Amino acid sequence: MNDALITESTLIDCLRLARTPGVGPVMFRKLLELYKSPRKALEALHEGACRDIATVCSVYDAEKEIEFCRRIGARIIDIFDKQYPKMLSNIFDPPPVITVLGNEDLLQSPRTVAIVGSRDASANSIRLAYELSLELSQMNFITVSGLARGVDSAVHSVAYQGKPTIAVIANGINVIYPRENAKLYKSIVREGGLLISELPFSAIPKASLFPQRNRIISGLSLCVVVVEASKKSGSLITANFALSQGREVFAVPGSPLDSRCAGSNDLIKQGAYLIESATDIISVLGFSGMTGMEHALRDTQKRTSKNTTTTPVQDLILKNLSISPTNIDDLVICCNLDVSVLLAALLELELAGRVERLPGNRFALIATSS
Repeated sequence: MNDALITESTLIDCLRLARTPGVGPVMFRKLLELYKSPRKALEALHEGACRDIATVCSVYDAEKEIEFCRRIGARIIDIFDKQYPKMLSNIFDPPPVITVLGNEDLLQSPRTVAIVGSRDASANSIRLAYELSLELSQMNFITVSGLARGVDSAVHSVAYQGKPTIAVIANGINVIYPRENAKLYKSIVREGGLLISELPFSAIPKASLFPQRNRIISGLSLCVVVVEASKKSGSLITANFALSQGREVFAVPGSPLDSRCAGSNDLIKQGAYLIESATDIISVLGFSGMTGMEHALRDTQKRTSKNTTTTPVQDLILKNLSISPTNIDDLVICCNLDVSVLLAALLELELAGRVERLPGNRFALIATSS
């Protein structure tokens, strides 16, 4: 049997075992330790080795999922594949299989930094998350986040500047969530970035899936940076995973009067590194700073990113906003725009420092001095 057939056979066995109801990452690892291979573990389950597992994923269903992924240009990678990320394979509960869409070379990058934060982040935190991500990208680091609203979207928006970034999603590889990130999802892939999911093709997002997704974000990364997090933020889950995985944790300080910063401030009290810039991160990690050419590139791209030109959709939004907060539902009616189009344009305005997202999904213009 040639290597390609062996690889495909191993993938099908791993996928069947991983997709069998009742077999999670920890059970998968224990079955491998006990039976030495996915094939033997499947045979044992068929023979009733585990009374809690009634049915085993079929060859047909595994092959069907592989084919669905191929049709959209995605690929399923099992934990035995040489492309499986080494850092991720070393955590306690690595996903047995991951589905990837985009630049697979990023899986082996030795310079990955996770940046996470609130979905309901302040304008300053949105801008800082973007600037951190852009500066790290200019120093040949790959930023990792979860493609959620707020900080995550800001981190991945470096794709609009042609920079690669890794998005770990809590749904099927073909499912875009939230819907307003459709443009960003496509840009990440087009600009040399990567989408990763451990979930089956077409799996819909559920609240319970986001915490387990967070262990992959930290597992892929050298460190986790928390830009803004309340005491109940999922970003703190990511930080805890990072600590358990032996990663460094960084946090951006915020006002003690802002509840959105309470969790990240607590991280600093507990020993997380306080950071204000990308340089703070790389100095702790032990990497050298930017070369003169990298500084010049950063300055050029900063000037480019501060272009004040707006699109017709952005102009329409700005005309319907004031410094008094406006609810997103009212903005949809006033602008007569699809909500996904509206939210995508609002994110771009947030990154440009023109608009601020406030609690309750409200938006307001940022007052500027004349």
